[in-house]
Amino acid sequence: MTKEINEKKFFIIRKTKYDYQHDNYSIHDDNMYDLTTAVKKLLALDTLNEDRKKVSYHLQEVNFSMVDKPLVLTDEVKEDKNWKECIQEDLPF
Repeated sequence: MTKEINEKKFFIIRKTKYDYQHDNYSIHDDNMYDLTTAVKKLLALDTLNEDRKKVSYHLQEVNFSMVDKPLVLTDEVKEDKNWKECIQEDLPF
């Protein structure tokens, strides 16, 4: 089980609260980290954070379940149509 946890990857999410609009979420440093590195960075960011009322940091596990499977085309996409048949002749241009 420890091996599975170490193989998981995490994003550090920066949440910024605004009074005039919805909260903004962004991935800190655009990288993913193993759990140990992510927690160390999260603690460092939280320690250096001077505006805790407005900015907070959170961990989000990276989920590869959607990208580790091959893309399967539906029958609708597989359907071979002649592109000329798809054009409407009544268009003004």
